[in-house]
Amino acid sequence: MGALADPFAASPLLRRLAGIDRAGLEAHQLRRVQALCERLYAKSAFYRAKMDAAGLAGGTIDSLDRFTKAFPTSAKADFLADQKEAPPFGTRLGVDRSEVVHISMTSGTSGQGQEIYGRTQRDLHMLGYLHALPWFMAGLRQGDTAINCVPAGGMTTGGWGPGEAIRILGATGFHVGGATSTESKIDLMLKLGGIQFIYASTNYLHTLTEALLARGIVPREAFPDMHGLFIAAEGYPLEWAAKIEEHWGCRLQEGYGSTQLNGFGGSTAAAGVVGQNGARGLIRLFEWEHLIEIVDPVSGLPVAPGEVGEMVVTNLSVEGSPAVRFRTGDAARLVPWQACGGGAWNAIECGTIGRFDDMMKIRGNNIWPSMFDAAVFAHPEIGEYKGRVFTRDGKTEVEVRIAVADHQTGLSDEERARLVGSVRSAIKERSNMWVDVLEVPRTDFQGFAYKARRWVDERQDGYRL
Repeated sequence: MGALADPFAASPLLRRLAGIDRAGLEAHQLRRVQALCERLYAKSAFYRAKMDAAGLAGGTIDSLDRFTKAFPTSAKADFLADQKEAPPFGTRLGVDRSEVVHISMTSGTSGQGQEIYGRTQRDLHMLGYLHALPWFMAGLRQGDTAINCVPAGGMTTGGWGPGEAIRILGATGFHVGGATSTESKIDLMLKLGGIQFIYASTNYLHTLTEALLARGIVPREAFPDMHGLFIAAEGYPLEWAAKIEEHWGCRLQEGYGSTQLNGFGGSTAAAGVVGQNGARGLIRLFEWEHLIEIVDPVSGLPVAPGEVGEMVVTNLSVEGSPAVRFRTGDAARLVPWQACGGGAWNAIECGTIGRFDDMMKIRGNNIWPSMFDAAVFAHPEIGEYKGRVFTRDGKTEVEVRIAVADHQTGLSDEERARLVGSVRSAIKERSNMWVDVLEVPRTDFQGFAYKARRWVDERQDGYRL
């Protein structure tokens, strides 16, 4: 598998940032935080009230430590209440209303509502930059053909950033996400021929790979010029990542992004998501553009190195609707800069980012969907699965339904039975629970090709009379 060229050698900006020491980086962050707080104290009633309540009159910040300890956090519910009181943007704007040229909204998949963000001209430029930077690090270059499998346009940040990034880098973009079927995407890719880069959600890259294999197409043979696969949005087991790299013949890269970050807040580089000795790779955080804290979701205190905590983000350059100490609800494992093998940027672990509200309490155990993902997708014969937690006769039951991949339909009954047993044992090993595992037809799992929601919790229904 060919290695990517060093992105730091190819970019003056990355070379300079790679050479900065931690003291210099934190000094830069403090200057940006000070400017941000002074501006918001003058412009934003929402943040002015927070600073006054915390004793930060005038928006004066004398250290990063004081900022992270004194400045109150905000959460989704706070932003929704603010924009309901003063629609459409709330009182969070850090600029005059006349400077807003674009509206971004969150997807609303949490069920709580959609946050609304006003963006200035500079914010839109940054939106493109914060997508182009990780893709440049992943190998996308001028003249490459890039397939964007994420739905383009619409109201979300993720709908606008990819097109801007591909244009900035001078690549040729094909935006095929959304209405185009997977089979039509494959037909288009085969027709185009030379493709160097794919951007997709984790689950959609899985779907696309499975569909190619089902047609007897080996991706690395059909697309020998591919040198960039970039995923975001969902966790995955390392066994799956290694298999994807084998199928495509190139490194798999990952980024962490959100509407609150106005794009990506961190990315892998040439090494990819599978690190040394088969360990998980690192998503290095773009700390010159964002201040990202990993805190205990209960105490709010920083977690120790290697521990999982909630990501709290502060934009250092967003003008229109900045997020300041925003609690994302995203769970990530902290890897401090000292343990990253060079450079001054902190990192988070690849493939393990999740949502705290996705965690399930089952039979006294804290269970994350990623535990089941790892157990199930360690079996290359499996195309997809769904899980269900429910109550029967007052007892909590867990059912996992698996479907054999379309390109594995030749398995015998005996092999399928062994597969079910192996999955059940793997789940027990990772979750400490015995669960029911059933094989079902692959056609039962249509409808979530872009971003999977594999689990449903029906326990409340079991107690209804």
